Amino acid sequence: RVDTAEVTRRVEGIRQVQSARVTLSWPDAIVIWTKSRTAVFAVPARHGYDLMDSYGVVLRWAPSAPRRLVVLKSPGRPAGSLRHDPAVLAAGTVVRKLPSWLRSRVTTVRAAGPADVILILRSGVSVKWGNPGHAAAKASEMAVLLRTRAGYYDVSDPSTAVTGSSAPAGSAG
Repeated sequence: RVDTAEVTRRVEGIRQVQSARVTLSWPDAIVIWTKSRTAVFAVPARHGYDLMDSYGVVLRWAPSAPRRLVVLKSPGRPAGSLRHDPAVLAAGTVVRKLPSWLRSRVTTVRAAGPADVILILRSGVSVKWGNPGHAAAKASEMAVLLRTRAGYYDVSDPSTAVTGSSAPAGSAG
């Protein structure tokens, strides 16, 4: 007589749980499967960093940004208000879809909007990624373009990728 949908809803209400599945195992057991949230971003906040997942959920605070996390720069919004924010969701999708060789080079992500994601590489190089679509094609272009040692890359349209010595004027990169 256990309402598995209600148990699922309550378990998913726990901040550290991304998703849950509840099943009955007859004759007398309930199995609860959960997927934990994982910090992906470090967002500057309160003399330190809020550590958040790729969906904008703040998981905890840290005095410094852990090296394995990408610093997320969101224009003028506190970390607590970024849950379900379209720009953060886009940045999270981009970071999740990056191949490991490129992900390891990314230190910062700027997301002014869902189609305006910019990656900052460890070398200081800016990459205008645009929206989360066509991730594989954009990454393939980056693999080739990084050999040019340019200071700026625009792969927002992978069929017409652009490089330059610096980000164009008025660009957020």
